[in-house]
Amino acid sequence: MTDLQRDLQRSWEQRPAVVYGLGFWNQKSMQGMLAHLPGEVIFSRSFDKALKRAQRDGASLFCWTTRLSEDQRRQADEADVPIVNVEDGFIRSVGLGAALVPASSLILDGRGIYYDPSQPSDLEWMLETWELTDEERARGARMRTLAVEYKVSKYNLGSREVVDHFPSEREKILVPGQVSDDAAILKTRSDSLPLSSGENPNLLLLKRVRQDNPDAYIVYKPHPDVTSGLRNGTIAEREVLALADRQETAADIIGLIEQCDVVETISSLSGFEALLRGKQVVVHGQPFYAGWGVTKDHTSFVRRTKRRQLDDLVYLTLVQYPSYVSPIDFRSCQGEDVIFALSELRLTNRKKIIGYINFWIAKMAALLGW
Repeated sequence: MTDLQRDLQRSWEQRPAVVYGLGFWNQKSMQGMLAHLPGEVIFSRSFDKALKRAQRDGASLFCWTTRLSEDQRRQADEADVPIVNVEDGFIRSVGLGAALVPASSLILDGRGIYYDPSQPSDLEWMLETWELTDEERARGARMRTLAVEYKVSKYNLGSREVVDHFPSEREKILVPGQVSDDAAILKTRSDSLPLSSGENPNLLLLKRVRQDNPDAYIVYKPHPDVTSGLRNGTIAEREVLALADRQETAADIIGLIEQCDVVETISSLSGFEALLRGKQVVVHGQPFYAGWGVTKDHTSFVRRTKRRQLDDLVYLTLVQYPSYVSPIDFRSCQGEDVIFALSELRLTNRKKIIGYINFWIAKMAALLGW
């Protein structure tokens, strides 16, 4: 990475920070990630107050991406206040963000956000323009090795018991479900699926996978937020089993990826996790990891012209793009440290109890409209 690339990477690191729209459970994480910025990190529940404070202090306005309206973005632009979009990272926690579990990894993106292909993001810009050194590429390879060795994923849920989920000699295809109204679905474009039809995108995907692979053994894995009842995207089990050979709700996604031959998806992060493990990935949408020559793409990409090695993709995605804090003390750290820490936390009963309590708090909050 050149000095110019470093200078252009995160101009917001030279400014103070005002944060709006961040869940209280993530505030310690954000404080740790922004501790190196000048001044105190200010949190606000009011957009108007946050904007005024950022304008007064010459600060950047950090906002949870989906909680900021187009009108609010326009107001910030008119006030000459730069916005940094915030989203969960790729190696996040032991437990769901929807269950109020703090994030050990967040994305802080000054251009866009990785799951919205309608506009460039910092990650897409890095993948298209950066030239990596041999040392950086080697670190990408190490991150890939660690992620595979410690079996980490975004949420690290499910049983670690080794069970044969593909009892067949046929080609084994894993279809990971997504949240149907998630921005990663709403913002993507597909040349192979009629996503604008209003039909459940998970059902559309299953139909296409079965159509293209009539003899394959297909396992469908619903998204954990959908299975828990916290988000939309449910398919009736009878509809699933009319197209797939099996539905798995409790099984860990990493165990399923390790046992399959192919992962077929719209834009699920599971596709990236499958690439880490050397699996073929067939893509029907425009996720951040597609369009670079490492996936089989059913949708075209205009801006993505550079061909990348897998370790280029891993280095920029897992080392350079996210910010990390320790899940123990919320101090800034490296991605490798988070992999080790989450692997340990996954084994502790205390974390499981906290996650169970937070899940029911989240369920009550959703019912009461908090």
